[in-house]
Amino acid sequence: MKILKYTTLLWAISLLVSCTKYLEINPDNRVRLTTVEDYQAVITGAYPQAYHHFTELYTDNVRYYDYPSYNNANITSWLFPIYLWSDNYITNNAITPEAAWRKYYNDIYEANVVLEGIDQATGDDALRQSVKGEAYMIRAYCHFMLVNIFAKHYNPQTAATDLGIPYMLESEKEPGQHYSRDAIQYVYDRIEEDAFKALGLIREEFMAVPKYHWSRASIHAFLSRFYLFKEDWERSLYHSEEVFKLNNNIRNLFADFDAYFATGDYNGFANRYFETHQSNVLLVNYTLTWNTFERGSLYANEYRATFHANDVRGRIFTLWSAQTPNYMARKFRRNLPADGQSYADVGLFVVEEVMYNAAEASVRKDNPDFQYAIDKMNAILQQRWRPYVALNLADYPTQELLLEKIIDEKNRELCYEGYRWFDVKRHNIHIRHWDGTQYRELPPDDLRRAVQIPFAELEANPEMQPNPR
Repeated sequence: MKILKYTTLLWAISLLVSCTKYLEINPDNRVRLTTVEDYQAVITGAYPQAYHHFTELYTDNVRYYDYPSYNNANITSWLFPIYLWSDNYITNNAITPEAAWRKYYNDIYEANVVLEGIDQATGDDALRQSVKGEAYMIRAYCHFMLVNIFAKHYNPQTAATDLGIPYMLESEKEPGQHYSRDAIQYVYDRIEEDAFKALGLIREEFMAVPKYHWSRASIHAFLSRFYLFKEDWERSLYHSEEVFKLNNNIRNLFADFDAYFATGDYNGFANRYFETHQSNVLLVNYTLTWNTFERGSLYANEYRATFHANDVRGRIFTLWSAQTPNYMARKFRRNLPADGQSYADVGLFVVEEVMYNAAEASVRKDNPDFQYAIDKMNAILQQRWRPYVALNLADYPTQELLLEKIIDEKNRELCYEGYRWFDVKRHNIHIRHWDGTQYRELPPDDLRRAVQIPFAELEANPEMQPNPR
C-alpha cells in the first residue's frame, strides 16, 4: 500500500526531527522507544485532526459564488472539484480525500507501533494500559472515519459483502506490501472490538487535558455515533445515556454570544467556540482554516437565511461587505502555529451531537419514544432561541416528520463542522450544487456517495479495488 509505505518513512522522520528530547537514537540511526513515556509521547502525536472536514463541501450547506474581488483563486481551484463530487481533484493538498486517506492511515500506523512495542517498554504498568487504550481507540476511530468516507453506508443486509477499507491490525513490516479491502461488516466488527478494549483501559488521571485525549465520555460518544450508523438503536441510546451520566452539559450559547459576538469581538467568539473550557466539548482537535469557508468561493449565504430570527445560531454568520455577502460561520479560531499553516479548532465530539443521536435512536427503535426526542431537542433549543419557543410533539405526528426535524436541528447545531455529509449518506438526502451556470445533482443512491479510493493508492496497489462509478 503506497500510502502506508509513506507513513513508515514520515513517522520515523517526524520522530527524529521533533522528538529527540525523549527518544534514544541507537548507532545505526533507527528510532528506539524504550519507556512507557516514549510510547505515550508517540500516541499523543497520533491523535487525528479533523481530516474529514472536506466532506462539508459535498453538502447542501454551501454554494459556489463568483466574487472575483474577494475569492482566493488558488483555494477555489482546490475546493471546487470536491464541491462537485469529482474524483479528479487536485492532490498534494491538505484538505482532500487523498489527504484524509493518507493521514488517517498514518495515525493508525503510529497506533499500531505503540500496541506492538509498549509491552516491552519499562515504566508504570497502569500508564502502559491507559496508553494502549488510547492506541486502540485511535485505531478504531480512524478506521470508522475511513470506512464511512470511502465506502457505502452500513447496510445490515449487505455489509458482509459490501467493500469497506483495509483494517490494519499491525504496522507495515515490508515496503510495498499490497492490501485488499475488507468487507464493511468486518471493519465494523474490528472497530467495535478496539473501542471496547479502549473503554476498559483508559485512565484519565494520566491526561493533563483530558479533552485532547480519549476519555470515557468521548468513547461512549463515539459508540453512540457508531451504533447509530450501524442502525443498532438500543445500543446507540444506551451509550448516549452513558455520556449523559458523565457529562450532560449543553453549551450556553447566549453567554459567549453576549460577551463576544454581540459586541463585535468576532474573533474572541470564534477563539472560544471549541475551547476545552466549554463544558459541552468532549474531544477537540483542529483542521486547516482553508476548510472553514474563508475566501474559498463556497459560502453559507442560502443556509444562513433558513435560520429563524429567534435562533442565535443563525446570527453567528458574518457579512464581510455590503457589496458581496460573504457569509461564514464564526465557529473557528484562526492561529498560526510554527509550521506556518493556519488552523482552526473543531469539536470531534460534543454533548449536543450525542443528544441528537439519542433523539434519533429513540424515534427509530422498536418501541419508539417520540416525547424523549422532543425533550432532548427542547433542552438544546432553550439555550439557542431567544425568545425560546418549545417544540410541540403534536406538530410531529409521524416518524418521518420527527426524524426530518431531528436531522435538520442537528445540522443547525453542527453545521460546518464536517458531520452533515454522513447524515446525507445515511438518510439518502438529495443534494444539488450550483456550478456558476447550472445545477449539478447528487440524487439518492448515487455511487459518488462512496468517495473514490485515491488514484495514487489504486495505481500502487493492484489488490485495491476501486469504488464503482
